[in-house]
Amino acid sequence: MSAIDISSPPPAAPGDEGGGQVLADTGQAPATDGASAQGGDGRGPWPPTVLALCEKYADICRSAVDPLEIASTLEFEGLGDEAARRRYGHPDVFALAQDMYFRVPCDPEEPELLPDPWEGHKYRPALHALLYGLPAVCFPAAAALMAGPGVLATLIVALLTSWSLAQSLAYFGYTRLGSGREHAQRVLRIGLAVLLVVVLIVMATIGRIAHAPLGILAFGAGECAYMLGACVLMVLGDELLMLAALAPGVLGSALFLALGKPVGMEHFAWAALAATPLLALAFAVARTRIGTSSPGARLVGPADLHGALPTAGFGLVAAGLLSFPIAAGLHGHGGTNPGALLCTVPLSLSMGVAEWNLLAYRRRARLLLRTSNELRAFAMRARLALFSASVTYVVAAAALEVLAAVIVKATGALPLTWAVVPQVVAYLTLGSAMFIALTIQAFGLRAFALASCAMTLAFEIAMRDLGVLTQLVACGELLVALGVYAALALGRAVLHA
Repeated sequence: MSAIDISSPPPAAPGDEGGGQVLADTGQAPATDGASAQGGDGRGPWPPTVLALCEKYADICRSAVDPLEIASTLEFEGLGDEAARRRYGHPDVFALAQDMYFRVPCDPEEPELLPDPWEGHKYRPALHALLYGLPAVCFPAAAALMAGPGVLATLIVALLTSWSLAQSLAYFGYTRLGSGREHAQRVLRIGLAVLLVVVLIVMATIGRIAHAPLGILAFGAGECAYMLGACVLMVLGDELLMLAALAPGVLGSALFLALGKPVGMEHFAWAALAATPLLALAFAVARTRIGTSSPGARLVGPADLHGALPTAGFGLVAAGLLSFPIAAGLHGHGGTNPGALLCTVPLSLSMGVAEWNLLAYRRRARLLLRTSNELRAFAMRARLALFSASVTYVVAAAALEVLAAVIVKATGALPLTWAVVPQVVAYLTLGSAMFIALTIQAFGLRAFALASCAMTLAFEIAMRDLGVLTQLVACGELLVALGVYAALALGRAVLHA
């Protein structure tokens, strides 16, 4: 009764002729005949007054946004127009519902909080950062083992191929997880087999064009095989198996480098490097094994292929943006680029920070969606949250770059001078742009990110004679374009619902 407000009379319902006013003032219903204890259709007893009726249906009245909701409840319970007129003095059930609606203050209960879909394991982004960065330890060891024509061309082609194919395989896997784990496993298993054939064709083609030795082609194929196997394991949530697959290659490479690359350990180093992709493939095949009774639903349709193309294309151009400064050299015509080599591992590790920031941003936006009363206020707060996430990423990535520079300088692994600073700034800018690109792609907005990155890569290739200045300008423009687009697009509440 305490939630029912009777301090002021409700407005009279249309056609009520003051009936509502009488009830509000006296709390009594007009006299009726012997059917007063029954509803209009005789289905059961009803409270003797409107006030008691309000108490009986207090929860309905408090949560109703319109008198029609109360009227529907009353009719469902068997109180019709005749009972409303004879027992409660209202011309029909709708007038009675309006009387009840104005008597009880609107105080709807908050809906039960749904589980947060972005509340992942708090240590998983850190584990992913290790999985992104550890493979870079294998490349210095591999570079000491590989010699001959076509080394750089083969490695770059392998990087471009592995990123684009892994992105497309991940797209198919994640979209199928909603249909059941077995369906996703089946798609990933067959996709892995098909894409491995594509890898062999690509490696054979680059071998004929660049005249690369068989060992170099085998390393490039192994790089692609590891990326595809790791992609399957990550989609299925088996990161620990990825870590186990990486262990031989990383530990063997680290030992080989720590001992000064002795000639007698070359076969050991090759075996360690070969073990990682083989283990990744073995684990991926084992984890995608399904029973013979699994449903034979269609694996991939035209719509799936159409949806995977932007994802694969983004993987291709992102790998191109990361690797082109290494291939072009410091002045755009080949040679060593210490700044680009320095940034490789920290930028890979920063992808774990990017993943953590993305999850935090999605949780923050979901909370804003619940607490904001106006669309304009939500848009402003969502943009501030995106800006905060971007700044957090930049600070973390810069800290990783500084740490890497200190380690490299102390060990003498690369000839570092202050001349590498512009290259480091360019890569930090690129990393920030990639973070925003990944964020907008997480909301299904793939076309703009792909087009912007493709144009940036084309600009860098066309203007490579300007060296690092080209990368600074191109990455700066990419960051601004993606930032403005993200601020406009992600301010829409419908994307966060």
